[in-house]
Amino acid sequence: KLCMREDGRQQVCIVGLQEFEVFDVQIVKEFIEKGSASRSTGSTGANEESSRSHAILQLVVKKHNEVKEGKRNTNTDGNEARNGKVVGKISFIDLA
Repeated sequence: KLCMREDGRQQVCIVGLQEFEVFDVQIVKEFIEKGSASRSTGSTGANEESSRSHAILQLVVKKHNEVKEGKRNTNTDGNEARNGKVVGKISFIDLA
């Protein structure tokens, strides 16, 4: 479960939100399947198989520098996710 909070600068923070860097479409599919499997469902008057939970999937596409010898260049703290220029962002939102 995720909890939304507002910080002192009136920015929304989502406690428990996870972010993953992936380089393979198959891994993205696995995350989508894992998320779908953890959603709860139930019936409503309008829909017998209604999802009873919200879901958000956001993909950020980055252009990285050239990969040398199978390894990416990392910055000083080793966090590769911050490298690369954002060239696109896609958000999928399912509001129960």
